[in-house]
Amino acid sequence: MLFLLYFVLVFIVVGVVRVGSRKRLAGLVVTVDNIGTVRARRFARSIIVRNISALAAGGVVLWALDLVNQAHPGWYGLPLMIAPGLAATLGLLVFALCPTRIVTDRASRRSADLMPRRVWSYGPAWGFLLPLTAAATVVAFAIIAGLASSPQPDGAFRSITIGSSTAGPYPGWYYGLPLIGLTVLLAAATLFALGRIASAARSEQFSDLDRAVRILATRVVMQLSSGALFLYFGGVLLFAGWTTSNAATVFAPGGVALSSVQPAAAIGLTEVIAGLVVALLGGVLVILSILDATRQPLGRVAAVGTPAVDAASARES
Repeated sequence: MLFLLYFVLVFIVVGVVRVGSRKRLAGLVVTVDNIGTVRARRFARSIIVRNISALAAGGVVLWALDLVNQAHPGWYGLPLMIAPGLAATLGLLVFALCPTRIVTDRASRRSADLMPRRVWSYGPAWGFLLPLTAAATVVAFAIIAGLASSPQPDGAFRSITIGSSTAGPYPGWYYGLPLIGLTVLLAAATLFALGRIASAARSEQFSDLDRAVRILATRVVMQLSSGALFLYFGGVLLFAGWTTSNAATVFAPGGVALSSVQPAAAIGLTEVIAGLVVALLGGVLVILSILDATRQPLGRVAAVGTPAVDAASARES
């Protein structure tokens, strides 16, 4: 029931965001004159295939690590914890290694930009700060949780002790160290993908379409990486909050809660609430990245001699 409510809230927020950004997204659907129709359509199809391939690669990673988790129950769910991050990383690498430039004839001219293209050239500044903030927050909390953790009898730091009460599993060093490494890997894959998007050669003939594709690709990368990191952070907060609350609560033999150790109980409850909010944000960003990845950047075809205009201009006229 809780998962159903989560997905309902995610899709409600996604719907609100898509309605609010409808005009801005319409400007990313461009037209071309029918002289270059075949080439432009081939390019648009290749972009969709590339994006779907990246999503499929991530799905394969999730499936494979789920099998590994089932085969090794003694790893205490570690394969499942790293699965989303590895899936997002592989998806970003597939996304980056496939070409984003329009394939043209060798005789076609290419233009050089007077202004250098950087990884931040095709998106708003706040959009690039989002994954960086998420990555820094995940690493910082993983370190804090690791310092607060205590070892299990097997020596793995995946418990927390409050007073005389110990509860687990807790996101201590056993889960925190792989999470830190995964965050660094995901950040590197994000920068690599953004660099590839910005640096790929562009065609003079299809400059509007080329720019729209780069903007959409940048949106996909930022939303996917930020969403994966926020999902991780939300999961870690929930994980830590539930365990902290259990360790801070004194139970009667019948399972009835007698008292709570403060401020640990309040911290645990705060972590649970914050985890739900952060996980909701992460789910919204991942769904938005999938929608943008499957978005068709090529609109209608203009007649010969008719200036190519974008969809937003066409609707306003």
